[in-house]
Formats: sequence, structure tokens, C-alpha cells
Amino acid sequence: MNIFGDYLTKRSESKFRIDVTGNSASIFVVIPCYNEPDVLTTLNSLAACTPPGLEVVVLLVVNSSEDSTPEVFSQNLLTISEVEEWKRANTSFLHVYTINAPRLPGKYAGVGWARKIGMDEAVRQIYLSDLKDGIIVSFDADSTVSPNYLLEIERAFRDDPDCNFFTINFEHPLDLSPIPGISEGILRYELHMRYYRNAMKWCGYPHSIHTVGSSFAVKASSYVKQGGMNRRKAGEDFYFLHKLVFLGKYGNISSSTVYPSIRQSDRVPFGTGAAMKKWSEGNSELMTTFNFEAFVPLKQFFSEPSNFMGMDETKINIYFHDFPIALKQYIEESGTIQTIMELKGNCANEFTFKKRFFHSINAFWILKYLNFAHKEFYRRDDLYSQARRLLKEMGIKVDIKTSARQLLDYYRSLDKENLIGNIDLIKK
Repeated sequence: MNIFGDYLTKRSESKFRIDVTGNSASIFVVIPCYNEPDVLTTLNSLAACTPPGLEVVVLLVVNSSEDSTPEVFSQNLLTISEVEEWKRANTSFLHVYTINAPRLPGKYAGVGWARKIGMDEAVRQIYLSDLKDGIIVSFDADSTVSPNYLLEIERAFRDDPDCNFFTINFEHPLDLSPIPGISEGILRYELHMRYYRNAMKWCGYPHSIHTVGSSFAVKASSYVKQGGMNRRKAGEDFYFLHKLVFLGKYGNISSSTVYPSIRQSDRVPFGTGAAMKKWSEGNSELMTTFNFEAFVPLKQFFSEPSNFMGMDETKINIYFHDFPIALKQYIEESGTIQTIMELKGNCANEFTFKKRFFHSINAFWILKYLNFAHKEFYRRDDLYSQARRLLKEMGIKVDIKTSARQLLDYYRSLDKENLIGNIDLIKK
């Protein structure tokens, strides 16, 4: 039994599948679909793509919870019917299938489980076809793409087969909402995301990636090695990708673009839809972001972690003595020094220590620190001013006259850098 068969035996959501016993497709686009009235727009966008050399399967996971309303059940049935009609009316290169996953237990029902169902089925199809590997693409039922989307995904994995996954450039369509003020809200939401990623990169964290559920693709072999998708109701993409980085090499596809929806939603507690709903209701959260000053001590902490290899616990405590109180207190309360000492005892050299250091002092650790620091020691500050501050620290000339749209354009340009991640950690 190969790694796919082993995964399917131990971790697969095997109850949900399509009525196909293997095919020659190597690219599987997985789309969670819950109460989606306009999924055909998404299908049409994918069908308008330039066909890649590999065959493409689209798996629409039409899901609901046992707690869903009758309207949701009705819409899901309508979606399945509309997709079948679309397939009869369109001669597309896409092989489109629906996976009906109704009335999932309320404890776990949500986008994470839906992604897992579709991704696990992609693994099963690859296994049944006896393929060496495949590409699993994570997408959303309310997003669209540029025409070279599938072609660029295929090219990325072909040109750099050692990459475990690729994030994909995304841009929210800023000017499409008929609702006054929503354009400003989505601009602020995206700017916050990009400010946060670039602040993490600036302070030296080597895995500063975007984690957008509609905008990444992963090798099937890497998917199963990581343990598959989780069943979180929200933030499943964050947890999945920030675990996946530990496998090694990954990259970013900047030559194509995903356009996520800007609609309001209450189906998840956070994310684009929830942020837009709060904004439309007058919530001012998007006016501010994490204070840049909270990132500053991280830059020193992350500057050369291998230096800790030459310190005993007393010297490590002395090293942190003059750090700003927020980071120093968080390090004490989170047991970080004990973590460093354990790493020292389990690592034979500086290279291994540095790699494992960022496995423990990771994106989850950083987010917890920032939330801790902003409870007592820092105040969230104006989003635009903090975005300008970071750009200045990065050597990009901006001032108070730089508009919000210009700020976002700067950050979009920074994030389009087609860099391969983790090179310094996977090679000595």
C-alpha cells in the first residue's frame, strides 16, 4: 500500500465520494459549496480558463449541517440541479462532479470539513488511478479567476516539482459592490491582511505566507504527509498551510490571480464575509490593525535564533531581560524559554535548531503574542498609518498623501514577488 492508500485507510472521509472508479485527471479543484446561489459564475470562470495539459476535475462539495435551515437545504438541492444542467449544456474540458454531503453533524459541519471531504476524494481518485502524484487546488464557490489560472498552477508544479504547495495571488474586486462603503471596507480588510504578512516577513519570520482558502494548491503527496485538511469551522486554511510549511519548500504563483468575493456573510465567525458584514453594520474594527511597535522586538528575537545554542538557561534569561515588557512577559508566561532549552537538548547542530525553532516559535505563537500584547501593552492603531510605517521601514517612500488605494497597490506588488519559501531552512 502506498502513502495514498495508507492515508485513505486511516484518515479519509470515505463516506463521501463520486461515482467514478479512477480517471486520468491530475488536477483536482475542490470547492466547498454551502447555500451558494451563484456557483455557475464560478464554474463559468473556470471553464473560461486556458486548458492545461493535464486533465482537470472539479469537485463541488455541496454540504449542510444538521442544524441548517430549510432554505439552505433547498438551495443546495437547486445547486446540484443547476450544476447537472450546466454540464449538459456545456462542452467544457472540465470534468465536474458534485459530492452531496447533507446534514453533517453540527459539531464539525463547516468549510473545513467540506474542504476535507473534497480533498480526500481527490486523493482517492489519484490512488484508484495509480498515479504517482496529483495537484489538489483549494477554491471557493463565490470566487473567479484570471484565464491563465489552471495553466499557471500546472506550470508551477512542473517547473519546481520539489515545492510542496503554492499560494496563489489574490485580489478582492474593490469596485464591484453596489452598497456604499463596502469598497472601503474590503480595501481595509485586504490591506490589513497584507500588512500583517509583510510585518511578519519584516521581523524575520521565514514562513510569512497568505492563508486564503480560495488561493492555494498542494501536491497530493504533501497533503497526505501533512495529515490532510482539518475540520475547523473557520480558519482551516490558516492552520492547514501553517502546518504544511514545515514539510519544506513552497512557493507563490504571482502570474495568475484569484478574485475572492466581497459579499457579506454570517456563516463563519471570521474571514472576508464576516468582516464585511461587521463593517456594513458599523463595526469599526477595520479602522485599526496591530501596532507596528509590537513587531519591533520580534525582529531582534528572530534575528539569529541559532545563537541560543551557545547559551545556557541563565544566559537566555539575561538575554531577554532588556526586551520590551510585552514580549518578555509573553515569553515567560508561554514557556518559550523551556521550549528553547528542550530544542537545544534535541538538536545536534545550529541548522537543525534553527529549523525546529521556527516549528515551535511559529505563526500560531506570533498571533497569540500579538493578541496578548494588545490586551495590556499596545493599542491597535490606525490601519493606514501602520501600513505607511511598515513600508517606510522597508525602504519604500510613502507619506501622509499616499492614498489608501496606493498603499494597497504597494502591498500587492510586494506580495507578487514570486519567491520560493524555506530555502534557508531546507538547505545547509
